[in-house]
Amino acid sequence: MRTTKWSLGGMLAALVALTIPAGAWAAPPDTARPDTRVTPELETAVQRGLEYLARTQKPDGTWPDQHGDVSGVVGLAMMTFLAHGEAPDDGKYGRVIRRAVNYMVTTQSENGLLAGRSESSPMYSHGFATLALAEVYGVIDDRRVGPALKKAVGLIVRSQNQLGGWRYSVDSTDADTTVSGAQMLALRAAANAGMEVPVETIRRGVRFYMNCFCPGGGFGYTGADSPSAARAGIGLLVLSLSGQYRSPEAKATAENLFAGGYQDRSYYLYAGYYCSQAMFQAGGKYWRLWNETMTPSIITMQQPDGSWSGSDVGGTICGTAMALLAIEVNYNLLPIYQR
Repeated sequence: MRTTKWSLGGMLAALVALTIPAGAWAAPPDTARPDTRVTPELETAVQRGLEYLARTQKPDGTWPDQHGDVSGVVGLAMMTFLAHGEAPDDGKYGRVIRRAVNYMVTTQSENGLLAGRSESSPMYSHGFATLALAEVYGVIDDRRVGPALKKAVGLIVRSQNQLGGWRYSVDSTDADTTVSGAQMLALRAAANAGMEVPVETIRRGVRFYMNCFCPGGGFGYTGADSPSAARAGIGLLVLSLSGQYRSPEAKATAENLFAGGYQDRSYYLYAGYYCSQAMFQAGGKYWRLWNETMTPSIITMQQPDGSWSGSDVGGTICGTAMALLAIEVNYNLLPIYQR
């Protein structure tokens, strides 16, 4: 997903064979309780959003939407229920979660690709769907999920190209920071779930982002130019989850997001999905200001039927999922949200 320019007031070797087990990623010290707030307004918005997704889901686990049968979109929608604490094996929304998981697992390609029935940019879908399987792996009683997740992780590792990143297709030789972000988050979540992830894969991915860092803060699309709000969030989140949370690049990006606000409406919910997580990882003043301004802003965009418009992210289901996941950081329940 290519984003437009960010105008936010300044720019709001031997290790190849080693693997990273769950919990071994470097992470910032969590010395205080996360500064999150589940207000009545937030809970109401989340409940309305979940009810919308539940009543519009089809029996096969997909949604009747522009990209409602893409595994990545199905996975994002499924995660919104997990982020609210819903369980796949019981409760009001258990069947919704199980249907989505079943669709992702049964449509997985032999090589491990999670794209669903139709997708022109399969690695986007694959990254989000792999993340979703990793998040549900530890809470669902389904023996298919582990093997499917292992195959999906293997595909990400194999498809990393010489630049250290990923792009739209499995065999792409170029890379961009948006598709690569989906893969890096998926790998972090998979490591959290107990899957083995090669150290060198992560290091090469981080180097790719460092090469795309723009002086003054932010990240470009394929190089160090034309930063945007969405890519600032992606890059900051990738660095934070990869142990580079104290790097000059991470600090400069967090400072610019903090100073500039979030005024660019291009890919607003897509940027919100990543930036909310990134600023939460940054913590302190960064997260407090972000949460005080952006969470209410996203809530006001909710439609009367409980959905969010997804005109710039490929459909209503994707837009609704990203909006919910952005504001559900306040529940601090998904493993990928943990500091």
